[in-house]
Amino acid sequence: MTPFALDNNISHWREMPFELGSPAGEKASIGLITLANDLSVEPEIIKFLPRDGVALYSNRIPFPDAATPETLAAMEKDISRVTALINPGEKLDVVIFGCTSGTMTIGDAVVRDRILEVRPDVLTTDPITAGLAGLKRLGCRKIGLLTPYTDEVTQIVEGFISSKGMDIGAYGSFKRESSAEVCRISPRSFLEADLSLGLEAVDGLFIACTAVRVSSIIEQLEMDLGKPVVSSNQALAWHSMRLAGCNESVAGYGKLLRTQ
Repeated sequence: MTPFALDNNISHWREMPFELGSPAGEKASIGLITLANDLSVEPEIIKFLPRDGVALYSNRIPFPDAATPETLAAMEKDISRVTALINPGEKLDVVIFGCTSGTMTIGDAVVRDRILEVRPDVLTTDPITAGLAGLKRLGCRKIGLLTPYTDEVTQIVEGFISSKGMDIGAYGSFKRESSAEVCRISPRSFLEADLSLGLEAVDGLFIACTAVRVSSIIEQLEMDLGKPVVSSNQALAWHSMRLAGCNESVAGYGKLLRTQ
């Protein structure tokens, strides 16, 4: 019921001509599964994408404030359902699972399988798959690793990365459990932490977690360190574009985004 009376005579409405243009994601159409309380991932990834022709569409997966091995693992049951609600019936080139520690806790192959259950036509990536691909593309074999995670979660992260053949030569963490708190850690805190991490003997730096805000410091860090810097969201933007066949370069946010 409408709050007013309807006039069934609509003959005075003129039908206007139109033409259909290209879709917003003409170069790449990217679906993103993000945590319900991640305040950083969408604005960060958008900064790393070209201004035109690449579109990002997201849906949120249930997640409490506390990031623990148990809450991270519990996301598996919702991945397929959340994926199915990203632009149903429309073309997606790539679907991203937007949780670094969640991917390593659940398992990257399991995450991929859950996405493909409902979108078998897409390519997939996640922050750690993208991050490791980016680091290897930049020639990094031994890395410094900075995370916001608790000791329980960093144990999972360290074991997963090591199992993929990447050597970790420097470790740092803010040791936070609250997702809301992680989203508010200042870029300056990351800059200062990275510069004090002791990265002389590593090839590059990986800043893990999609909830952190580091887009504004990546270029400066690379200049200060003289080494490549890869973040979860930067790697997701780069990897999803390359998977979709978009080889466009994006300046101002680190060497990776200028790499084919």
